[in-house]
Amino acid sequence: MSLFRKEALEHRSRALFGEVVLRNSVASWIITVLLILVMVIFVIGLFFVTVETDGGPVRLLDWILSSGADASGAK
Repeated sequence: MSLFRKEALEHRSRALFGEVVLRNSVASWIITVLLILVMVIFVIGLFFVTVETDGGPVRLLDWILSSGADASGAK
């Protein structure tokens, strides 16, 4: 008589054939890399692109943040 249940031994015997490895397709890796690249370009653009205003050149991020404060109702 075995110390372990029959189901446990059968499950263990399947492990002898190797581990299951889940891999993504190449297309999903390409899409992931492209999305990360677009996000990096967007974030860099926020910090390094300047917008010309009446007061002179302003960083895009500062311009976006200040235009939101102007639209909040201060007249």
